[in-house]
Amino acid sequence: MISFQKSAVLFFALALAVIFMLETASAGVIYRTIVKREGNLDFPAQKINGVWKGTVGGETTFYDIGLGACGTYNTNSEFVCAMPFEMFDPSPNGNPNLNPNCGKEVIVSRKVGGVVKSVRVICVDRCAGCKFGDIDLSPAAFNIIATPAEGRVLTNVTYTGEPPRAP
Repeated sequence: MISFQKSAVLFFALALAVIFMLETASAGVIYRTIVKREGNLDFPAQKINGVWKGTVGGETTFYDIGLGACGTYNTNSEFVCAMPFEMFDPSPNGNPNLNPNCGKEVIVSRKVGGVVKSVRVICVDRCAGCKFGDIDLSPAAFNIIATPAEGRVLTNVTYTGEPPRAP
């Protein structure tokens, strides 16, 4: 026969195990719920060997293009972007021209009235004023998903981690 003390300890251990299993399971549900609500993200962005891959939600705006941190000159009519500094940094040997995210394709999407508008751009710059998940687009790229009068819009940003696809 099991003593009262042993049965109390056994009951307490079993209760802790059940609570731990429920807490672990609910954490996964909570994480998936937050990710879905924040931007319907099936593959949250993560850095793999210095290159960002996956999707993150944030704010998108536009800026005047010129000489970017990646070392190339671009124009406002090109489909290019600047990544937030938190995602762009650090660069190899402190040289942003060598950043592995330079030249990689990024897809920026926005749902407007039930219609998804998206644009494919190339990372050519670093955005010092952007928070994690935000992105700056060239005016030409921004005009595909919003009007200049809107200024700043909520979007999903998918980092492919790959060079641009052929048109």
